[in-house]
Amino acid sequence: MNLFLRCLRGLSCLLLMACASAQAHLMVAQKGTLNLQGDGAYLVVSLPTSAFSGIDDDGDGAWAAQELGLHGPQIQDQLKAQLQLRDAQGLRPIDGITLVPTPPDDKPTDPVTQLVVLARFQLAQPVPADGIATAKGLVFRAGLFGATPAEQQLSIAVTQGSHKQLLVLTPERSEQALFPAGWRVVADYLVLGVMHILTGWDHLLFLAVVLLGGGSWRQILGILSAFTLGHALTLAWGLLGQVPLGTAWVEPAIAFTIVGMAAWEAWPRQRAQVMSMPWRLACVFACALVHGLGLAASLQAIGLDTSHRLWSLLGFNLGVELAQCAVALALGGLGWLLLSRLAVRQQQRIRQMWLACAMLVGVFWFIERLI
Repeated sequence: MNLFLRCLRGLSCLLLMACASAQAHLMVAQKGTLNLQGDGAYLVVSLPTSAFSGIDDDGDGAWAAQELGLHGPQIQDQLKAQLQLRDAQGLRPIDGITLVPTPPDDKPTDPVTQLVVLARFQLAQPVPADGIATAKGLVFRAGLFGATPAEQQLSIAVTQGSHKQLLVLTPERSEQALFPAGWRVVADYLVLGVMHILTGWDHLLFLAVVLLGGGSWRQILGILSAFTLGHALTLAWGLLGQVPLGTAWVEPAIAFTIVGMAAWEAWPRQRAQVMSMPWRLACVFACALVHGLGLAASLQAIGLDTSHRLWSLLGFNLGVELAQCAVALALGGLGWLLLSRLAVRQQQRIRQMWLACAMLVGVFWFIERLI
């Protein structure tokens, strides 16, 4: 144990020397590694200083040397409370923590905005050394996220022998199991898929526009199936790396699908006509292909479980579909309650007004995402 602490201190000194000479970040911000070996779990992670409370006395968004020296014990306490590794027996103790303040690039004398943390967790029992079996029952939690959107995600690469896993933690999903079973992966990503739909206003608005077109329950089911098939195809395709993700055109294109679909629904109704069912299915399917790329980009940002890639994709897609069906039932029931007692002329007027509002919102999102 003393040997480890001496090595840890020595490594921190080397890092500080490198910091002074290279004048650059020691690690990529909000990135880290967790290596399970023997009876220890070794963590190295870069955290934003804005994630800590009560340290930045002057409120400038960074830590000066005086603030670091004054609040060292307080920083250690917050780290022990917010960086946790637990198993069935409870929290695993931290043997020691070493802090390496990281100055901004090319500005070594400036107050620091990132803190590199080195820590060791004591495991209840040694992990398998052969790399065949994984360490089961361990859960890692990180509750230190910064103030800016870029600091709201923490990526931890976990290794144990030949096994690897990427943890992508957010304030809403601040803990994950290490090397979980397949069913646990499906359940976790199912919840992520549901939350993604319920908080995705552009996706919900497009779904409302489609449902506003009305039709029999068989037609509505066919439309939802076309939408499901379209975004499921590009979701899987995008995650396999066959199409570009995260490009600037995807989000504006999603907004444009709202504008286009609302216009396609409103234009025939303006002439007292209804869009033919085959054309509606084709339009919905084409728009769903674009929405699938957006879903793929979101899931790629969350991170697939590399040990259960297919299970991750299955769980996320299943969550998306369950949420979509629930929203469709809710919107359909609400629409029936509001429109069923009105005359046909009044129903048409309300539909046209809603489609016009949807187009305006879509145009606003389109312009906002282009800027």
